[in-house]
Amino acid sequence: MKSWSHNVSRTYWILIVSAIVAILLAIVFLETRPHARPRLGVTFSSVYARQLGLDPREVFTALLDDVGVRHFRIPVYWSETEPLEGEFHWDDVDWMMDEAAARGAQVTLVIGHKVPRWPECYIPDWAETGTYPFDQEKLLVFMGAAVERYREEPALERWQVENEPYLPFGVCPEATKENIDGEVELVRSLDDRPIIMTASGELQRWGLTARQSDVLGVSVYRITWNRAVGYIRYPLPPWFYRLRARLVRPATDAVIISELQAEPWFPEAIGNRSPSEWAKEFTADDLRANVLFAAQTGMPEVDLWGAEWWYFLLKNDEPELWEEAVRVFRKS
Repeated sequence: MKSWSHNVSRTYWILIVSAIVAILLAIVFLETRPHARPRLGVTFSSVYARQLGLDPREVFTALLDDVGVRHFRIPVYWSETEPLEGEFHWDDVDWMMDEAAARGAQVTLVIGHKVPRWPECYIPDWAETGTYPFDQEKLLVFMGAAVERYREEPALERWQVENEPYLPFGVCPEATKENIDGEVELVRSLDDRPIIMTASGELQRWGLTARQSDVLGVSVYRITWNRAVGYIRYPLPPWFYRLRARLVRPATDAVIISELQAEPWFPEAIGNRSPSEWAKEFTADDLRANVLFAAQTGMPEVDLWGAEWWYFLLKNDEPELWEEAVRVFRKS
């Protein structure tokens, strides 16, 4: 009797495991129809453009008119926008919103203390007071001012609250769920547009961020670098991201790629190598392959990371990435 019971129990667990495996395989392989043409956009950083020695307005105009970009994710940098408490400099964002609207482009505005581009956190010196590493109430004032200024803009599609807030990357204090909840609640109280939040596609769980947002954005990096081994190619197939998106889909309205690698991972200062040397680290073939990879994940939207870099290379007699971006966006 004991042996019979043991065999039944063992069979029972084999059936359960088999059912789970079958469900996972169905998710991965039956939901295989990718969006052949996901909506493509770019992240655009005026700070990064200036770091590259470029005129941000020139680059932004070229992306609109030459490449044909019609969706932008634009960080609103706290330390740049409010260098002194209560003194706001909105000129750059105002101009970009006007130019986007004039061409029928849509914009996701990223607000918070951690927004795209190194060092990730842009906290003004005057706000670094209080019990938290900075005064959270002062951040909320800034975020509220940004929402109230841009909520009537025709180009505004949605808000992003922070950027990968729970990923320990950048020169940043550790985020808390309570503080992020407070930021999300503030934005929701002032505008009814969707809120996107982001997480690393490779290095984080997605569940918490998905539950806090209307749209979950994830990064997709295929080649990174670390000090121990140098460059690393992630051995992750498109279905890895597709499966994870399906698993968190009940917690959020949509899952998209908010950051697709479209420039090299820089292990050292850009000035340490010539543009022609850097151009070999991420080529037009790499860009084309990454866009195809992103489409195969089945995610309906993809924002590319590195548009300022394409223009930098163009201005330094390395036009291949820029020309490939033009081809990619014309097909989308």
